Amino acid sequence: MRHLIAALMFVSLAASAGAGYYTDSGKGWWWYQKEPEKKQGKANEPKKAKRVPALSDYSYDEIWNMHPDDFEKFAEGLKRKAVQNPSEENVKDYYEVQEIARKKALAFTNVAQYVWQKYPELTTAKDYPIATPGNLSRVNQIQEEKNRKLRDNREEFALVYFYKTDCGYCQQQQPIIDWFTNSSGWQVKRINIDESPGLAGKFGIEVTPSIILIQKGNQNSFPVSSGLITAEEIEDKTYRAVRLLKGEITPEEFSLYDFQKGGGFDVRKRPSNTGREPR
Repeated sequence: MRHLIAALMFVSLAASAGAGYYTDSGKGWWWYQKEPEKKQGKANEPKKAKRVPALSDYSYDEIWNMHPDDFEKFAEGLKRKAVQNPSEENVKDYYEVQEIARKKALAFTNVAQYVWQKYPELTTAKDYPIATPGNLSRVNQIQEEKNRKLRDNREEFALVYFYKTDCGYCQQQQPIIDWFTNSSGWQVKRINIDESPGLAGKFGIEVTPSIILIQKGNQNSFPVSSGLITAEEIEDKTYRAVRLLKGEITPEEFSLYDFQKGGGFDVRKRPSNTGREPR
């Protein structure tokens, strides 16, 4: 009987041990589980003071050739040191490293001007001249292109102008719409949203005055404005909307004019010898 009881106790202990083994089999050193590190030192032990940077730690060439991230950290450390202890030496060290930063920036600017002059395709100077004659020529090209595009597409497109009778902004927008219609020959359909709420809802009109560009013969449309705008804005926004609906530009090229294609404002124009050729 005693042997039977001992055997049963052994089996019970073995089963308990086996259960623990399988339960904890995914834990321990072999599963890259480390014991939590014990904190060193006493709770009331004073913290060690941080070492502050010093200009004398580096030569001029070492500072000049520092990685920008390291230089920024070094300069910030000198500034904090000078603020904490504004002695003559600390403040002088800070401004000396700032002088190096200024000269480094000047060096970059000088090389940039050299590169732009040697490789003019990397600049927008030819596309956006600063000189008055060149700037006037650019403005004339823009206006001529917009006028031509609006003239050539006024039979294919039209504007829908949404307004309300008691809308003060609409009263100011109306003469601007009249001027645009007379000067461009475009058809502008006027819709009072109080009388045609369904049509306003179709275009998602929530603000008056609003202008929508539609393409005749299909369902294509694009918003031109939401709120009071000038005649120049109507011309410009309608011009861009027409080009977008006709597939002449993508949203990435929304501000691109035809005469600027292939230049510095063309996002699809790649500079020569840039990167590896696609396989």
